[in-house]
Amino acid sequence: MSKNAHNQTEQQFPILHAGYARHRKPLSLVIPSLKHYIIRIQLEGTAHIRTADQYVQILPGQLIMLSPKQHYDLKIGYKNPESLETMTKVHSLDYYMMVNGPWVEKWWSEHQPPWLSNHAIDDRMLAIWREIMQEQRLSENHMNDIVRHLTFVLFLMFERALQHPHMISLDDRTTQLAHRMKQYIELNATESFSIQDVAASVQVSASRASHLFKDVFQQSIMDYAIEVRISMACERILHGYMSLEQIAEMCGFQSYTYFHRTFRNRLGLSPKQFREQRQFQDGQ
Repeated sequence: MSKNAHNQTEQQFPILHAGYARHRKPLSLVIPSLKHYIIRIQLEGTAHIRTADQYVQILPGQLIMLSPKQHYDLKIGYKNPESLETMTKVHSLDYYMMVNGPWVEKWWSEHQPPWLSNHAIDDRMLAIWREIMQEQRLSENHMNDIVRHLTFVLFLMFERALQHPHMISLDDRTTQLAHRMKQYIELNATESFSIQDVAASVQVSASRASHLFKDVFQQSIMDYAIEVRISMACERILHGYMSLEQIAEMCGFQSYTYFHRTFRNRLGLSPKQFREQRQFQDGQ
């Protein structure tokens, strides 16, 4: 990036950091007066944020937009954030962005976004958010023209979401729920989870989650989980030097016996035969 382009980016966004946070333990974060604009979307599980005099529960799909000097009190993993009574099982995933600069100030002044709004989770919006995170990891200064332009696009998507909060049809909402469950499976494939865990990530019952997922993807939740795990195992067998037992454990299988049987049933050959076959093909 040229020096002029870099200066232009820094002038528009002197502070911009995007990331995600997964919580499996209770968290209490209090910032009396924010220094930056904060944007946060809840993707899985729940959280609580305190308004003027009470805590409000934040559910998947809810977008928080706070400006500098506002009070920020976030609680995750508490049944009752007032008494700090913790949940038995804590699970929360969110994407967040801390940003500042004249461009954001102008956008905020023009659109006056509500501090809390409800949205269907948009895969395209999340994809752009993830690209910003990835690009910042690659850039030493966490800022370049790609980050700047992607941020412009992301804010345009915020605009659209705020202007049309109810334009998602029932069928679209059903599809969104199914895709959020699919994302949960992909993110947690290496760990042990149940249908109840997948259902809880989108705040529906286990039976409804199973029905929705099957309707959209024509396969069961656990069948897709196995498909993801087998795919991960194949990748590690082809490009890694770990033992098959280690690969089975890393890919979320409870035992090597189960991994061996499932692998053979799915692909028609054992993990060892799969590795030997590919090594033979590569050697030709």
